[in-house]
Order: sequence, then structure tokens, then C-alpha cells
Amino acid sequence: MPTVVICHRPDQRAFDPGGLESNSYSVEKTSLHQRLAFLGYDEEDRKLLSALAPALEENSERFVAAFYRHLLSFEPMRKLLADPEAKDRLLDKQTWYLQSLAGPVIDDAFIEQRLHIGRVHERLGLAPRWYLGAYSLYFSLLHPLVGEACGNDAEREARTLDALMKLLMLDSQLAIEAYIEAREEQLEYLNRELAAAGRDLAEQVRERSVELQHTRRRARAAEELASVATLAAGLAHEIGTPMGVIRGHAELLESSVSDEKGRWRLETITQQIDRISGIIQALLNLARPREPVREPTDLSGVIDSTLTFLSEKLRRRGIDVKRHVAPVPSVIGDSEKLQQVLLNLYLNAVDAMPDGGTLTVSLEENEDGWPEIRVGDTGGGMPEDELSRIFEAFYTTKEAGQGNGLGLVVTNSIVADHGGTLDVESAAGEGSEFRIALPPADA
Repeated sequence: MPTVVICHRPDQRAFDPGGLESNSYSVEKTSLHQRLAFLGYDEEDRKLLSALAPALEENSERFVAAFYRHLLSFEPMRKLLADPEAKDRLLDKQTWYLQSLAGPVIDDAFIEQRLHIGRVHERLGLAPRWYLGAYSLYFSLLHPLVGEACGNDAEREARTLDALMKLLMLDSQLAIEAYIEAREEQLEYLNRELAAAGRDLAEQVRERSVELQHTRRRARAAEELASVATLAAGLAHEIGTPMGVIRGHAELLESSVSDEKGRWRLETITQQIDRISGIIQALLNLARPREPVREPTDLSGVIDSTLTFLSEKLRRRGIDVKRHVAPVPSVIGDSEKLQQVLLNLYLNAVDAMPDGGTLTVSLEENEDGWPEIRVGDTGGGMPEDELSRIFEAFYTTKEAGQGNGLGLVVTNSIVADHGGTLDVESAAGEGSEFRIALPPADA
């Protein structure tokens, strides 16, 4: 890959590259300087993009594969790439291009490289809509990578995305200008395409900036939720002590009570204390972090214990429970973590049926022989736009203060950690059904 150097005049704030003279095209020094000044690409942008170099190199094969699959969805591109050699050349060039986005500096060699890309497009007969779409696809593919590389630094993520947009804008401009050289009669059309691509990229950055602001607010809400969990764990410990005292006195009274009715009352007190203790223990298990424990687990027992935990809540909400459990192989898993998965799904179903309804829970083998748990409700369901986002962190359709958007994220993470899958089917007005498939212990 050629080395690129950018020239910077001390008396100028923007970059001022040297002039480029080629056999087929020339860019005047002032023209390029004005271009960079208009885009606002500066040394800070280059440094931000340079930090992406390791991530781009590590993920280039995956990105190029996604880019290739996208191209194959269009008939003209399938014909062009039918030749294996053409396909290999495309994959090599796209790998080079993605890695070249890691903080390039601008000089005549850089400009010549980008102009050459435009000339190749023209020789192959590619209309601008194809490679303008490619630049937009690059931005979409790289956006999650930028978020991962920047960690929790939302400000740095926004600035890096802005720098990436500037560079893609410059690349698309140069490719278009090389194309225009051979197709001058299409100048007006090409300019409209370029403007549309620029507006689309700018709109994506604006939308991502708004999402980042929302994420910061929801992150603060998550911190407050963690504080509440700590408080709940403390309260559970405090309640547990007097419950133990009450149970001890109830057991001491058994020898002093001779009539059957009195013994029945003491037994009822003891049972209810045990039930409260079980609820407290479940609350503690959910509140305190711990290392997962993997052991053979009976899913039917996990289903029943979690339903018992919510039995009173279900009764008060007027929700009927339909349970169907067939014999299935055991799984290797953490019973408490799996209980947390079902608890989240049960609570979501309860929230979806504020006026009562039916909660359906079933366990049986799927077509692959894996144990599969299905949790369905007769609530209002979800439209397609909501359904596609339910596993996003902090996304929730509940009112402020009623949900934090983390329940299904945690649920999906636990299922994946057990080597399983979590799917959902839903439609507006038709209820929802979640399906958890886990590998059997002997798999």
C-alpha cells in the first residue's frame, strides 16, 4: 500500500496538499485545499481514524464478506462477478480500501488512488448509484465497529463517526469527478446522486448523535437501577432475620398445641414463612453477581419454580396459566440464571396483559432434538418496527420509570452464554411468543 503524506502550511488551519498532475486528470492545489476546508477534515480527524487501524485489520474479512453479499443481491453485479478472477480482485481491493480508511493523510498519491478507483468504475460500466451505495454501506458496517473501538466514550464515538463521514464524502467526490471526466453529459445526474449520498450520510450521523444522547441518559438510569438492586438485597437480608425468628418460635409452639386446628394453623404459618424465605432467596440470587454454575438442570423444575415465584402476581392480574411440559433431556446450565431468563419473560408477558389474559408455557423437543421452552401471551403484541429492536440495550416501549430496556438484553445474553438461541414471534394485536432452545446435556 503506497505511503501518503499530507502537507500542512503553518499559516493555514486546513490541509494544503501539493498539486497533482496526471495524464488524465488534474486537481489544482487551491481546489483541493478548498475541498478539505469545506469538509473540515483536519489532523484531529486523521488521528481519530488512525486509532481504528487494528479493528479495521481484524474485521476487514468480515466486512468485505458482508459487502460482497450485498453486491450479489443486484442482478447487474451478479453478472459482473460471475468470473472468479473478477470476484477475487474485488475482494482484494475492498480489503485494501477498508484498511486505507484508518487515518489517511491527503497528498497527490492519495488523490491519484481515489481517482483511479473512479476510472476503474467507469471502465467497468458501473453507474454512480452502485458505488455511492457502497460508501453508504461502508458507513453502516463501520458504525458498530466505531462504537466498540471507542468503548464508553460517547463523545469520541461521535467525533470519529464525523471524521469517517468526511473521508467517505471526499472519496465519493473524487470517484464521481473521475467518472464525470468520461461522462460529462451526465454531470447533472451525478451531482444529484452525490448530494443525496451526502445528505444520507449526514442524516445518519445526526441520528446516531441523537441516539448517543439517549443512551447516556439511559445509562444513568441503569446506574440508578443498580443502586435499587443493592438496596433490595439489603432489605432482603433484614427481612430474612425476623422471618427466621418467627419460624423458630412457631416450631417451639408445636409441642404446646394439641388440637388439630391449632397444629394446622402453625403448619400454615411455617409454610408461609418458608415461602417468604424462598422469595427472599430468589431476590438475593437476582441482585448479587456471582460466577455461573454449570450442572445438569431439569428445565421443568426451573419452569415450575419461577411460576411459583410469580403465582400471586399472576392471580392478582387475572392471568390464567396454561402449562404443558413434555419429557425432554436435561441441559448443562446454571439453574438460577435460567430462572432469571424465565422470570424476565414472564414479567414481560404480565406487562403485556394489563387487563388479564393467558400465559402459555410449554416445554418439548424441537425438530433438532433440543429442549425448547415457549412463553406466550395474549397481549397486544408488537409491530414489526418494535420487534426488530427489542434486543437493543435500553430500548423499551414502556413509559418512563416503568422499564429500563435491559431485561431482554440480559435474557438474550444468558441464553447465548448457554449455547442456546432466543427467538420471538409477534404481531400487533396478536400477542407474542418467545422460544428458548438449549442444547441437551449429551450434545
